[in-house]
Amino acid sequence: MPVTKPKLLVLDGQGVVFDAPIKDFLLAFTRDNNLDIDSVSGRWEERLRKLAWTGAIDDEALWNELAGRKVNFRQTMIALGASYRPGPVAEYLADWSQRVPVWLLSNHRSHWVLPHLNTFNLYNLFQRFLISDVTGLVKPDPNAFRLLLDGKTAPGDILFVDDQLHNAAAAEKLGLRSIHATPKRDWIEEINARLAG
Repeated sequence: MPVTKPKLLVLDGQGVVFDAPIKDFLLAFTRDNNLDIDSVSGRWEERLRKLAWTGAIDDEALWNELAGRKVNFRQTMIALGASYRPGPVAEYLADWSQRVPVWLLSNHRSHWVLPHLNTFNLYNLFQRFLISDVTGLVKPDPNAFRLLLDGKTAPGDILFVDDQLHNAAAAEKLGLRSIHATPKRDWIEEINARLAG
């Protein structure tokens, strides 16, 4: 049975549009501030990740809490900016956006991610941005995916791509078609094939 072409392509930010900037940044932050990576990772996952992604904490307080002490705010923001690089789908986005509307659904902070989309000439390729600090919803919360269901596009007509398996699985539970973006990158060909319809 042939696979029907999706009517909407929804991409995750980190690990898909960008090359996992926060993972790289946390390593640099640990090194630059002579911190223990396990302590930093623990603070991020246990407390700060959700606060950061929902916009419930400002940048300076975030970095200080992440370090467990006051750190150089300006240097930290420079290091964060340097961690952003185009991700696996960047070179395909212009083509894909000609075939189907493309949305971004990302656990992120708008004032971090949107300027970098501009920097890499990707911003205008997206029709809509659903970023967690604006929506207040962090994947894999099912409500984050319900934002995609605007009544115009059936869940089965949406193709969602994320590098986190639990996010892809959460989307599928709501009836969306999803692709897990793995380091092997064979999933890019799968997207190309589905968009070819």
